[in-house]
Amino acid sequence: MTGLRALAALFTALAVSSVGIVGPGCKRKPDVGLDITVPNDVVPNVVWFEVGAYRDARCEAVAPMLTNGVPEGAATRIAFRRDEPQSPRFGDLATGKYAFAAVARAEDCAVLATGCVEAEMGSSDTVSINMATTDPPSGACGLGASCQAARCVPANDNADPSVGAHCSLELLGAGPLANPVGGGGTLVSAPAIATTPSGFVIAYREIDPNGASARVTVLPVDPAGGALSPTRPLLKGRCANSDETDGIGLMTNGSDGQIILARSACGGRPGLEMLMFTSKPEITILPKFVSSDSPTAQKVTLSGGHVAATRAGGSVVVFTEDGASRIATVITKDPDAGVAAPSGSYGGTSGVTGAWVAASDKVLAVLAAGPNVPVVRPLDGGTEAGGGGGGGTGEEGPTLSLIMAPATTAANDFSVADAKPSPPITFPGLWGAVAALGSRVLVVSDGGGPGRSISYRAFDLGKTAPAETNGFSVEGAGVPTTADVTMLGDKAYFAVLKPGAVSLHVYANASTTPTPLREVLFFKEPRISGVTTVRDGRVAVAATATRVAVAWTTAKVLTNNDSTGGYAVFACTP
Repeated sequence: MTGLRALAALFTALAVSSVGIVGPGCKRKPDVGLDITVPNDVVPNVVWFEVGAYRDARCEAVAPMLTNGVPEGAATRIAFRRDEPQSPRFGDLATGKYAFAAVARAEDCAVLATGCVEAEMGSSDTVSINMATTDPPSGACGLGASCQAARCVPANDNADPSVGAHCSLELLGAGPLANPVGGGGTLVSAPAIATTPSGFVIAYREIDPNGASARVTVLPVDPAGGALSPTRPLLKGRCANSDETDGIGLMTNGSDGQIILARSACGGRPGLEMLMFTSKPEITILPKFVSSDSPTAQKVTLSGGHVAATRAGGSVVVFTEDGASRIATVITKDPDAGVAAPSGSYGGTSGVTGAWVAASDKVLAVLAAGPNVPVVRPLDGGTEAGGGGGGGTGEEGPTLSLIMAPATTAANDFSVADAKPSPPITFPGLWGAVAALGSRVLVVSDGGGPGRSISYRAFDLGKTAPAETNGFSVEGAGVPTTADVTMLGDKAYFAVLKPGAVSLHVYANASTTPTPLREVLFFKEPRISGVTTVRDGRVAVAATATRVAVAWTTAKVLTNNDSTGGYAVFACTP
């Protein structure tokens, strides 16, 4: 009898036990879980199995799509080799009706057999799927691609256009974030994403107000877009009314990383917390969790996007404290120190709604949103307030304030009262994000011109006028509500989110005159699921020399039917 790894303990961990795969007359059933029956004629060629569970779906709708593999949109998907020595894990499934779809794949990912069955979770102990042969096989990987984890992945040769030559933005892999920690009403932070030697790592916080359970999810993603097992350490000191839907800080230095969180008061003092981890590529959370309470503040929050930065002069984090924008040093080498005092202030001492930071080997750039102050609206799109040149009349409106300083400037050298280390450069904007590369600083914000839903401004250290002011529009209805930006290798990567849509826009010549190069609208990629359900979620972007990854969340507060969010990895080589 031919052996197979199949799913067991279906609803709690779905560990795997052995099941026979032969004709209907010869099969063994696991104690609990999934029983797969595969036709005898395809058994010798089966290498991969792929299974997806679809909430409130019918097999008559799912089954026709299985000829190219399990389609996107599954509540949970699992893929495993026929001879896999260890049990893969399947996330928890809520009680309800599901369509369970399964495919058997050959070594080249060709679909050899398919099957689907409907079952109601909560009343069934075992789900049995009888597969039928696909004749002829379909869905095999194309030239230059290989079958990995039951999905076709482009070749590893970076000169191959299918991998990313000329920044092709070939989609390498995409998937959902981990299942929510709670049900309806779960509070989700903005995501953060950073690079590691093994690919990328995504981090975000969730609080279930129904049970006051709070966790950080740390999800490693490999360069091919495959997600490894997430680590979800428990957070203490949270309460049902914590209302923590702000952002999260994430820094990596090789395999080591730090996560910065803001904590609500919950009957005590609010403050910043630091959690340290290693990634090799599995995530290991270090046992020390350091809290730096504020002695006077009533509320401390972090924005979405990049709010922490590693630099030679000491890592820093920016945050808002009772409406003031603050910058503080992060002690990364001492696990007992956490976020150090004293901290500096910049961008405003009241009415500040956001704070962001970026650092390079030459510049430290801090950005703040609000309060409303008079700014000069440019007539020609060339110069603005702080830029020393003509424009329209001054008027009050939402503003962004940018300060650029040498990279080694200390956090406590920032002072709004003393205009140190320099007076801020102000320009219109409701929200923003900032990136740095060499002496170049790039700010992305909400749109401010005709046909422009996203604006960006390029600044150079030592100059107050923007070297470039421009923007772009994002296809589809609705207005972008958030964006993130990073720079690497003279490219700028913009990730944009608006209700029902997420997109990635790549610009060349970031250090001189940014020039549009490529863009991807995620809702047009059939392998990226869950994008159309995005409401008021947030987005983050990170890049290596050959890859760019985007992570997003669905909403600040999830409903019972929401996924937490998703991620996508694209190829982008010179």
